[in-house]
Amino acid sequence: MATLPFDSAALAPADRALYDAMVARRRAQGAPFDGPYLPLMNHPQLCQRIEALGGYLKFDGHLPRDVYQFVVLGVARATGAAFEWDDHVAHARAAGVPDAVVAALAQHGPAAAGLPASYATAAAVLAHTLAWQDIPADAQAAAIARFGVEGFVEIVVLSGFYQMFAAINQGFAVAATAGGGAPAA
Repeated sequence: MATLPFDSAALAPADRALYDAMVARRRAQGAPFDGPYLPLMNHPQLCQRIEALGGYLKFDGHLPRDVYQFVVLGVARATGAAFEWDDHVAHARAAGVPDAVVAALAQHGPAAAGLPASYATAAAVLAHTLAWQDIPADAQAAAIARFGVEGFVEIVVLSGFYQMFAAINQGFAVAATAGGGAPAA
């Protein structure tokens, strides 16, 4: 599979300004501008919009950080998105996702049994978004009770957002980091 190269030196001045702003925004949050964002920079306007949504969800969203990271790892495991798994495992642990939960995700995905309540609530939503199914009323009500309406909506959007990134990573041959890749889906 061929990668899609990106050369920041070849950008037009307006596109270079977009690139520099995105790099600076992520750097200010302690996040690199790498992985799928580099091939996406071949379409700077689209990349800017995707990065803006990702930045909002990652840095300004309503979900607790550990639940956000649980959702990302759950989608990465379910889709086999090696880059996303590698990129988020350390972040998940730093956000407070217990090692046992990371291991359960690695082995069984978001359908793992015995998850703590907040993760089990998010996993019940993921079970349906990952299967492209309507979310049952009881799973929706439980997620809203635990995370609020905004948090529930963010779980659904995060699921779709990281499924999109799984497709981007696969389509542009974005390599996993040195961590070795996601467990097989």
